[in-house]
Amino acid sequence: MTENLKHSLDSISSSHSPHRPSKISKTTDDLSDDEQQQQQQQQPESMSQRPGIQRYLLAIEYIGTRFSGSQQQSNCRTVVGVLEEAFHKFIGQPVSMFCSSRTDAGVHALSNVCHVDVERISKRKPGEVLEPHEPAVVKRAVNHFLQKNEGDVMVIDVRSVPANFHARYKAQERTYFYRLLSGAEPLSTFEKDRAWHVPEELNLRAMQEACKVLVGHHDFSSFRAAG
Repeated sequence: MTENLKHSLDSISSSHSPHRPSKISKTTDDLSDDEQQQQQQQQPESMSQRPGIQRYLLAIEYIGTRFSGSQQQSNCRTVVGVLEEAFHKFIGQPVSMFCSSRTDAGVHALSNVCHVDVERISKRKPGEVLEPHEPAVVKRAVNHFLQKNEGDVMVIDVRSVPANFHARYKAQERTYFYRLLSGAEPLSTFEKDRAWHVPEELNLRAMQEACKVLVGHHDFSSFRAAG
């Protein structure tokens, strides 16, 4: 399974390609006043930010084969853990990464989106707070350290965002790709860990007809925790 996400932020834009999902898309924040107020109430109090700290929005891609999921876990290699380690090496202090969506072990992402707060402290004069890094500097530096750690995660876009922008609560939609390859022939080397091999021939017409029941708005309360 592969994931791609879209976010609402008027100042964010990206180039669109027919060959891959957008990085951080430019969308119009068309929520009503009541919906915006409700969304703000749902956001944690930790959204407040000290002066000198810059919040960055990152779009990341990764091959999930060697990860135990995206969320931080003790004694397991995770996407967030690897990202936080790269940022620590870059700025010299620990950070906390917040992703818009969790992915399970083995799930890949074309564009999962996270935010992180960074305070740039002078290495020559400890304690002196400097101007925030430009997004391009953040992208280049973090990718430098990521490539030294298996190279299965890459930052593909970085934007400076307001302190109240939250990768999870501002997400407007999520797109998932499920890839199935059917037939007696084994999977190509390039498709291993990237598709589900079904040896039997599938009836695509019947599957497409059955999928129509999923289209539209439905109550999926039974698929979530109470409350």
